[in-house]
Amino acid sequence: MYTLYYSPGSVSIVTHMILEELGVPFEAVKVSLDTKAHHEPAYLKINPKAKVPSLGTPDGILTESVAILEFLLDRHGDGTLLAKPGTMERARTMERVAYLATEVHPLMNRYFHPDDFAAGESEQKAVNEHGQRKIVAFFEREDAKLTGAYWSGGSAPTLADFYFAAVVRWGRWFKPKATEMPNLRAFQERMATRPSVQRATAREGNTLFS
Repeated sequence: MYTLYYSPGSVSIVTHMILEELGVPFEAVKVSLDTKAHHEPAYLKINPKAKVPSLGTPDGILTESVAILEFLLDRHGDGTLLAKPGTMERARTMERVAYLATEVHPLMNRYFHPDDFAAGESEQKAVNEHGQRKIVAFFEREDAKLTGAYWSGGSAPTLADFYFAAVVRWGRWFKPKATEMPNLRAFQERMATRPSVQRATAREGNTLFS
């Protein structure tokens, strides 16, 4: 039995969807970033980094999305969402996940949290605008390249597609909206039909478009 500590709409939605996709039992505990619940003493005992997701396991608390996802899929997956260690197929999936986690997600932070990167208002505005330009360019690039069913390039989704769906959802805040770009919208609609995605988003009170 696992315990997922999540905040609606944050990157923890990826772990939420994967837990549902795997069909393993878990308890979902809401830790709202909006109300600063992640800074409360009770949560800081769980994750001193004040971040979500955190995953309670029989062997202790695990933090950081990529570590959590790899742990769950190695333990419970059948090789469909994440191939076996040592294979090129797995490396390609993790290459995509790493790109989203280390390149794209930090750009989002520059848009949503410019005060983390600059002190003055004018500097924060510059950080925000620069981040926005780079993010929109990223989505336009990916929309043009996404000619198949899934971002990962296969006929069935992998872990990378679930992560990408969360990123595209964040893209609704930009102009043009990522969720209205034709190929990204088709991808999002396809992912939204999965029962695992529907259960996770319903619990969080949102959708892949809102």
